[in-house]
Amino acid sequence: MDSDTNTQLKVKKEIHTKQMQYINPEEVKNWTLQQIKEKYKPIQEEDFLLNEAIISEFRIGLYNFFNEKERKKPITIKEITWEKDQNTNYTIWYRKELNQWVFIDSFIWDKNSEF
Repeated sequence: MDSDTNTQLKVKKEIHTKQMQYINPEEVKNWTLQQIKEKYKPIQEEDFLLNEAIISEFRIGLYNFFNEKERKKPITIKEITWEKDQNTNYTIWYRKELNQWVFIDSFIWDKNSEF
């Protein structure tokens, strides 16, 4: 029996296979998450806790936005990826503040990259 099951945030991960259209990072840079998702369908979406997640090379840039003390806290991060074009993806990270998802950082990366 896992006693931590009830206290831990369940990681939510969704994979979307149908793409409505490619996202334009310049167009959406000042949009809210809701506005972006209304126009562009993500190909992947995941929620995780900063203090429990594996911070690979892909996510290491998040550490530029959180001090050492914050990195040890269960801060919920939303990571969403869209297709930018045939060869490139665009990922945005958000954190929840006052019941709203607030932009942290974004990353444009080659679909063939391995992290």
